[in-house]
Amino acid sequence: MAVIAAVNLKGGVGKTSICLHLAGALSLLGHRVLLVDNDPQSSLTAGFLGPQPTRQLDPSATIAAVHAGDEPFPEAVIKPSGFDRIDLLPGSRFAASFNIPDPHRAPYEDQVRLRDFLAQIRRGYDLVMIDCPPNLHMASWSAMAASDYLLVPVMPEDFGAQGTQDVAESAAMVRAVVNPSLSMLGYLVSMYQARRTVHQMYVERLRAGHGAAVFEAMIPAAVDYVEAITALRPVAFHKPKSAAAKAVKAVADEMLARVATHAAGDKRGAA
Repeated sequence: MAVIAAVNLKGGVGKTSICLHLAGALSLLGHRVLLVDNDPQSSLTAGFLGPQPTRQLDPSATIAAVHAGDEPFPEAVIKPSGFDRIDLLPGSRFAASFNIPDPHRAPYEDQVRLRDFLAQIRRGYDLVMIDCPPNLHMASWSAMAASDYLLVPVMPEDFGAQGTQDVAESAAMVRAVVNPSLSMLGYLVSMYQARRTVHQMYVERLRAGHGAAVFEAMIPAAVDYVEAITALRPVAFHKPKSAAAKAVKAVADEMLARVATHAAGDKRGAA
């Protein structure tokens, strides 16, 4: 079982879309997935429920209750997504007030509320994926505090990669302060267009700089992803035979392989 936080300081790099579509691919591979919408914009929740139903959620039935320290029972906040083997901890705009800057200065119990909540239920899932807002405030900090692995989606353009160094520095602080076990799962290139020379060059530079930390599989730019979210469905359910669905499955397969490799390494280290 693995908890994975999708984090980048830069917005628009595909964090939410990646979480939603990966959950679909993983579920079809037989894995039980919990999606945690840790972004006050709640786009991941809206991707399943729709914008207006998401807005109308009682905050006590969302992640806002976790961050508020209400210690909700898991069954009060975790909802079925409508797709087999995918559950959802919904986001809420009311969680925004807890997403404070300089999270390392907050009381320790605030930093680990999400971790403590997930500790109750994580064994019931094969993977937990946490979607985070485009900043490195408390939401992203608490996600990394709760996670085994860090996934950094990046666009293959310089502006889309501006936040990677800040993420690395924030992750190092998380390891030093609250979660020494946080590991880098990898950098995942999204919205890739193979015919664009600038994208090819960017990926070459990324691999030169980060080596094996960069996923071999990539998420291409494809209208199928947008259409699937408009239909409130992961692309694996919306168009299962499409190139877009096959690309997401390739990422899911590689992600599972990376988690397994890390786990095997941890066992050897403990032996």
